[in-house]
Amino acid sequence: MKSLRLIYTLFLSMIIMSCSSDDVNNDASEGPEFQATINGGTFSNYSFKLGVYDVVKGTNGTTLKIIMADKNGKQITLFLNSSGGFKSGAVKQMGDVDSDKFRTYVEIKDNQPSAQYFSQSGSLKITNNREHPSNSQKSLISAEFNIVASTVDGKTSITMKGSFNDLEFVK
Repeated sequence: MKSLRLIYTLFLSMIIMSCSSDDVNNDASEGPEFQATINGGTFSNYSFKLGVYDVVKGTNGTTLKIIMADKNGKQITLFLNSSGGFKSGAVKQMGDVDSDKFRTYVEIKDNQPSAQYFSQSGSLKITNNREHPSNSQKSLISAEFNIVASTVDGKTSITMKGSFNDLEFVK
């Protein structure tokens, strides 16, 4: 199971790295940033710093899935449904189900030791969603969040607080 997760993380890293080399365009953006502090469970004041990421718009065009991994192999997945839209100021409540039955949630994976946490409460507030300054086919999204997550059995809880800036995605 650990090797499957490692293969998935390496595969995702290769895809993102191969795509990003085509997208270098020296725009006015300062570049993508993601920082979060995670406490509880297998984390002790853990500072998650962005290593690689991918933002994918759902096939229905109304959801966003943001997958991030850091240099230590920890992974965070944010799934944002259509409720409230994606404009600046929109608030995404964890557990909210939209009219298409898509749920907003966060999944946090720790690889050493192996643990998986799913959001139970909290929110994510979009602070900016703007057109990419040098590519009109793309957008840059920024947000801040404060989330409580727990293991599937509910025995272990963690908190995650942080923000991300200028994560790029195709409109």
